Amino acid sequence: MSDYQRIQLLVYSYAERIDAGDFEAVAALMSKARLLFLPSAEVLEGGAQVLSANRMRVKIYPHTGTPCTTHYVNNLVIELEGDRATAQSLFTVTQALEGFPLQTIMAGRYYDKFVKERDLWRFSERTIAPEYFGDLSFHLNDFEKPQNNNMHNTKITRKVQL
Repeated sequence: MSDYQRIQLLVYSYAERIDAGDFEAVAALMSKARLLFLPSAEVLEGGAQVLSANRMRVKIYPHTGTPCTTHYVNNLVIELEGDRATAQSLFTVTQALEGFPLQTIMAGRYYDKFVKERDLWRFSERTIAPEYFGDLSFHLNDFEKPQNNNMHNTKITRKVQL
């Protein structure tokens, strides 16, 4: 497998593991990484903080053991430079539950940095930059339902440096 494919697998694995509700696996992917969430500028450092934050914030539904979401990741662009790499991608998150029909709840961009250590690629940083929010009240704890059901634009005006 090429370096490009290994990085591609990391990006897609994050989405797959979040949707499976496997927060331990997400924490393992981010064990030495820094996560930055925009627009709040909240930073999580390492797997323990990532695991704790996911357990506290993301709702898991007993009938599936998952958040009942699907993260779609597309338009992935990877740039390799020796033992370092950067990537940009778009993400869209959908959710469906009984009484909550299938809908987009968030869309935005991932800005990633990777490092290769002992022939293995890993995340070193991920910036999660949502641009649009829908109704996150069924996905995140302590999140108020918006007054209307339309996606609203929270366009990030700050440029993110890769």
